[in-house]
Amino acid sequence: MFLYTPAGFSDVSSCGAFYDVRTTVFAGEDMMVLEYSDPEAQRRLFDRATRLLPPRGKVLDLGCGLGHLLNYLEEKSPAYEDYWGIDVSERMIAEARRRRGDRFEQRDILTAPFEEGRFDTGYILSVLGYPIGEDPMAMMLAILEKALSACRVGIVFSHLAAGRKEGLRFTTVPEDLASRCEKAFGARVEIDDDGADHTYLVALRHRGL
Repeated sequence: MFLYTPAGFSDVSSCGAFYDVRTTVFAGEDMMVLEYSDPEAQRRLFDRATRLLPPRGKVLDLGCGLGHLLNYLEEKSPAYEDYWGIDVSERMIAEARRRRGDRFEQRDILTAPFEEGRFDTGYILSVLGYPIGEDPMAMMLAILEKALSACRVGIVFSHLAAGRKEGLRFTTVPEDLASRCEKAFGARVEIDDDGADHTYLVALRHRGL
C-alpha cells in the first residue's frame, strides 16, 4: 500500500509539503494518496465514523484530502446542513476544489483556528497516524483541542492501535488515548474498536449535548 512512508514530520507544514509531492507522484491514485488500501476500506471507515457520530448541521472535515467524505455524505447522509473541508496540502485542496467546488480551504487549524462552535460535527479520518514534532502526542492533542472547540456537538477521529500491524510508528492503546482525551478536554468519550483492525475511532462530545 505505501510506496513511501516517512518516519514523521518536524512540523505541520512539512506534512503538507509531503502530500503536495505525493499528489504529483501518484496522480490519479486517490486511495494511495489518502492512505487507504482501496475504496471499500475507505467506505468502511466512513461508515464506522458516521455511526459513532452522525453528521449533524455544519460538518468540518479536517484533513479532507481530495474530498471523498463529501461524496460519501451526499450519498449516505443527505440531512447534514453544510460541509467545509480543510487540509494543509495546497495541491490536495486545489484538486478537491477542481472536482467539487469551493467548499475546501488550505488551512492549518493550529495557526489559524476556527472560532468556537462554528461547526456542529467534525471528522478527522486517516490524518493523525504520522508523528509530528518532537512530542507527537502533544501535537495530536493540540489538533484535537482546536477541532473540538470549533465543533458545537463534537468530533470523531481515527488513530492506530499498538501491536496490530508492522511498520506503524505512532500508535496508542485505544483506552489509554480515550482516557487522555477525557482528562484533557472534559469531553464524553466513546470508542469504536473491533480489536482486530489496526485503525480505531474515538468520538469526543461536549458534555450536555
